[in-house]
Amino acid sequence: MYHHCLSPIICRETIILIERMNAMGKDIKPIQGKQTPNPNPIGPECIRVTKVYDWVVISDRYINKVDIPKDCIARIKRCLKRAGQVTATCEEVLGSRDCEVAACRPAKVPGVEGARIVTLVLSTELRIHFFCSGRFICKFTVPVSFTDEVILCNPPGTEIKCDIFEVDCAVVLSRLLDNKVLIDLVICADVQVEAEVKLEVEAKFCGPRQAIPVENLRPQCDRFPLFPRQCPTFFPPDNCGCQGSAALQNELRTVAVRYGGGLLPVNGRLTLNTVICDQCTLSNSSLTVMFQDLPGGTDPAVDQSFTFFATQLNQPICSLATDPPAAFTVTGVGTIKLAGQEETNAQFLMIIDDAANTVTLAFREEGGVETIADMVVAISEDNISVGACDRF
Repeated sequence: MYHHCLSPIICRETIILIERMNAMGKDIKPIQGKQTPNPNPIGPECIRVTKVYDWVVISDRYINKVDIPKDCIARIKRCLKRAGQVTATCEEVLGSRDCEVAACRPAKVPGVEGARIVTLVLSTELRIHFFCSGRFICKFTVPVSFTDEVILCNPPGTEIKCDIFEVDCAVVLSRLLDNKVLIDLVICADVQVEAEVKLEVEAKFCGPRQAIPVENLRPQCDRFPLFPRQCPTFFPPDNCGCQGSAALQNELRTVAVRYGGGLLPVNGRLTLNTVICDQCTLSNSSLTVMFQDLPGGTDPAVDQSFTFFATQLNQPICSLATDPPAAFTVTGVGTIKLAGQEETNAQFLMIIDDAANTVTLAFREEGGVETIADMVVAISEDNISVGACDRF
């Protein structure tokens, strides 16, 4: 359909031009991306990027009593006087997160040039709401700030970036003491050491390494290079040679637990969850064990229940008997709590055997040889796996 023309001559020429374009339309090629007659092969490139020299994730727990404002106290007392139920909630004030570097000092870590103990100040602001039998009565804000120390590869020329990525808080209302309320706060922060460099690289995705415990290290006065160096002994972390997992949920099992001068077989319910080198990265590893002694067991007078949580895991040692490996051994340390006793540190050794569908696990006193608990646990083949990791 043609539109009305202002002039018969112009209209006729326009119609002729349109008909010519329609006739040759099948030969017109759309432009797709950059068209160049020259070859454009893939080759090495030099790029300017922000290089990560070290990367850890830290978590801190802050438990402390905070003052309740006078007007809020008055409303709480009126609620209690009327036999109302006082409850409280806690939330983070948006935009109040802050993480700053307060100080740095040399850390004498063997084989690591440029390691430093970095003091961080983590801050946020919390808003506390009080309710009387579900009805809001008052609120107030509380600034929270505390310090943490972490060992980082921080040679001259690099910058430390700290970012709080998770805040979780709760109010403990078991009792109000001296017009105060107990706050339980957990903060997780991502800490990276960076510098701008020019690189020609082959790369892979990586994750943060496990944090190194800060000890009383003797300061050192070594001269540092004028340009940043990597810390290859602990970052980037090596890929794991193998990976695996096992899970057992509240199943009846027999565990040998320390009793007197030896080990006593105890029947109970066992929950075991472990993931080692998820995505072939050691930092993606965990181990938790909970054992509940059944009433009327071997010694009814003694509760042999315990819990264990791994805090540091070492690189797994992969079995060379098969390719890909069907088993591996992993060691580490953690905290163990026996029923009725204080929580203590302990070492562990674990063997995950996919071929036999078993997990062998032993806990020993940290720095000692005395066994706390020992077990060989059968696990269904659907809940246990071992596989190889690609190294490059």
